[in-house]
Amino acid sequence: MRSLILIGLLFVGAVAQQPVQIAEFSLPKLDGQTLRSEDLKDKIVVLDFWATWCENCVSEIPEFNKLEKEYSSRRVKVIGLAVQSGWASDIQKFVKQYNMRYTVLVGNDDTVSDFGVISFPNTYVIGPGWKVYKKYSGVSETKAADIRRDIETLLKTSPEPKGAKITNED
Repeated sequence: MRSLILIGLLFVGAVAQQPVQIAEFSLPKLDGQTLRSEDLKDKIVVLDFWATWCENCVSEIPEFNKLEKEYSSRRVKVIGLAVQSGWASDIQKFVKQYNMRYTVLVGNDDTVSDFGVISFPNTYVIGPGWKVYKKYSGVSETKAADIRRDIETLLKTSPEPKGAKITNED
């Protein structure tokens, strides 16, 4: 009986460590086109919920630019999901001012609720199959290095889909 309980507990622990599916979305990019999470299922995605008024969010922009430059040719997509920041035209001015070089989407309150975001910045590392690998709330000195390590782990453990062609297109 003890063995059965131990096996049951081990199984529960393993399930809890498995990546979990997250909410899907269909949101406008700043150029007016729509990006759907469905289009990202074969990629590794760094999805950052941010706001123009959030100083900690702004401080992370250079690191996200570096991640985009370093990994965009390797099935990795960095996306900033702007919320509570006004219209697309307001966000576009901000993106230009801070030289953001990664995709920026215009989010809404439903998206924030669907992802359970309660503070900014809130960053998800999402693996192929649109499953959360890690979630980071707030900022830390090691966040960029931790995300790089997550990306490298996912690249090693997630083989490229058969017939996949790597592009930098959205």
